[in-house]
Amino acid sequence: MRRSDLRDGAVLARTELRAQARRIAGNRRQLVGVVVGVLSFGLLFPLTFLGQVLSFGNALASGQPPLSRFGTVLASALTIGLYFGGATAINQSRVGAIGPLVRTSIPPGAVVIGRFASESLQAMAFVVVPGIILLGMLAVGAGTALPVLVVALGTLLLLLSGLVVGRMIGATIRYVGLLSRLSAWGKAIALIAVAGSVFVAFQAAIPMIVGTSGSSSLSALLPGSPLQAYASVVTAPLGATPQPLGVAVVTIALAVIPVGLAATLRIEGAFLFDDRADQSDDVQDESRGVARLLAMTPATRVAWRYLLRTRRNPKLVSHLSMVLFGGLAFVGSLVTEPSLLTTLGPGAAIVAGGVLAGATYCLNPMGDDRDQLPLILTSTASTKRLLRGRAIAGLLVGGVVAFGISVPLGLLDDSLLRVVGRAVLTPLVLAGAAGTALGIGAVAPKFQRREYMNVERAHPSTIGMLSYFFGTMLVVAAGLGLLWWTVERGQLLWAAVGWAVYLAVLAAGGVGGYAYAVRRFDRLTVDDL
Repeated sequence: MRRSDLRDGAVLARTELRAQARRIAGNRRQLVGVVVGVLSFGLLFPLTFLGQVLSFGNALASGQPPLSRFGTVLASALTIGLYFGGATAINQSRVGAIGPLVRTSIPPGAVVIGRFASESLQAMAFVVVPGIILLGMLAVGAGTALPVLVVALGTLLLLLSGLVVGRMIGATIRYVGLLSRLSAWGKAIALIAVAGSVFVAFQAAIPMIVGTSGSSSLSALLPGSPLQAYASVVTAPLGATPQPLGVAVVTIALAVIPVGLAATLRIEGAFLFDDRADQSDDVQDESRGVARLLAMTPATRVAWRYLLRTRRNPKLVSHLSMVLFGGLAFVGSLVTEPSLLTTLGPGAAIVAGGVLAGATYCLNPMGDDRDQLPLILTSTASTKRLLRGRAIAGLLVGGVVAFGISVPLGLLDDSLLRVVGRAVLTPLVLAGAAGTALGIGAVAPKFQRREYMNVERAHPSTIGMLSYFFGTMLVVAAGLGLLWWTVERGQLLWAAVGWAVYLAVLAAGGVGGYAYAVRRFDRLTVDDL
């Protein structure tokens, strides 16, 4: 690698960092989000470990460093590095709209170095504030600066090693996906299968490991010997006896950084100049007429078009990865508790259906149609038809999940009355969820395209998505709890009062959200985009 590549890469990294800082500073909503994130994650989160950190610092200064506890800290640092490294590789941000110019005016090595530096610094910025707070608490517990220096150097080495290895793994996965020439749906299915298999395997392995050790502590689940041996070398100035295995781990960690960085630069350089990386993953399909079932009204025909677009390009619903992770958590729990499939499965299916009913198409209704908005705003008197079409499309997706899973599971091991009650409750919940999602999407519409999880589009607001996800879970769970209380207790008067209040809440959220979205988007002009 030439010195000029490092110089050009540094210029590109500085430019990217400045552009990102200006973008955040120029957007009041993003600036408030960053400040809130720093205060909550950077200040409040470390304080929850105040007692443990003070005790750990005191133990480090005692002359007999706790290698087991230090191994847990090192495992956390390594995991954070692997996560951020893999995330930055898969979720690479493009260099604005001047990608071809950058690629032809700067050597490929410099482009990769600049991207790696800027994206890694942006990702690791989340660790700086809590890291400083934790080290400060550690200094208070130890009463001296040497333990702080030892812990900082030891964790920093594993953090950097994990960052490089994670970046290399993420770049490899991304390039393999390019070489495989799988369709977008093929890649999505492969990702779900791999992630689900790994998660379920971990869920199955944890009880066996804990059962073998006879302990439920976190140390039983960690690769204790290598990390504790590494800790013995790092804490040698504090009185620990270095172990030969620890010397080997330190050597490997030091060697991984240059080797992994060289491999990453080569992989990302090849990806950068592969013409197939510029080709769209959209499935080219012949034009299809509207299905007869959805050809009844203009709104249903709009719903059909959104469903057809999603079939051709699943990236339109890439923001639903949060729902996927939640579903994987429930599937993983079935490994240890198979009985949950019939006890909690029907209710979980309705919760998932409610989330999908609004999250699929309604959390950013106008942002997804950013390119067509000038035509929509100048050729239609109201956005009602478009919003209803999106809501109907989401209801179909959520209804398939809710009815298709909850009813069969309920019939296996549940009373007919509860199955019927859930079947009556489901469409009400789904309709309320879709209308509420439209309202949330109108409160915080996103028109600017950005790249997330290797998908460039106008993604919904993160705060809006989280609020909707958790709010829907609580509301649906409350409805299911009220249904159980009605069937099991049979107190009709109190049940009637409860259902009146609950249905009023659903109607307020659904109808109110829809009405607010119509009013907000009907006032939208081309100048607002």
